[in-house]
Amino acid sequence: MKKTVAILSTLFLLTQGTAMAARAGRDRIERGMMGYGKGYDCSSLMANAKLKLTVEQVTRIRALDEKYAQEIEPIREQLYGKGRELKSEWLQTEPDRSRIEVMQGEAAMLQERMRATLAAQRADVLKVLTPEQQAHAPDDGPGRVFYKPAGFGRR
Repeated sequence: MKKTVAILSTLFLLTQGTAMAARAGRDRIERGMMGYGKGYDCSSLMANAKLKLTVEQVTRIRALDEKYAQEIEPIREQLYGKGRELKSEWLQTEPDRSRIEVMQGEAAMLQERMRATLAAQRADVLKVLTPEQQAHAPDDGPGRVFYKPAGFGRR
């Protein structure tokens, strides 16, 4: 009897732990493919208690998000399309090296366009913030929320 209770308790704890872990990653899944979403994660910028954003600042930041989302979305779609083309070329029995190099170059140009657009978005968002708020805004380093480059693997 004790053995059965111990086994059932262990199974219960394992299933509950798995369920909690699945819920914890849900926000990342909803942010977009590979966690890149549509530019930086504005919700975490607005949730930063140190910034103390006014209603006007939140409205202006959301307007900037919408403006830049329209610019970023076609670049993202082209980049993902290029990634699919590149993958299909690599999966050929005889991949064409010159074609792969051309596609990699095109993908790099798309990535650069995305970086430039996101840098412009970051600059515009920082203009909305006061100097005190800018000091608390996340920088462009590791763990950043402003910019996550799309790519075909680790850098």
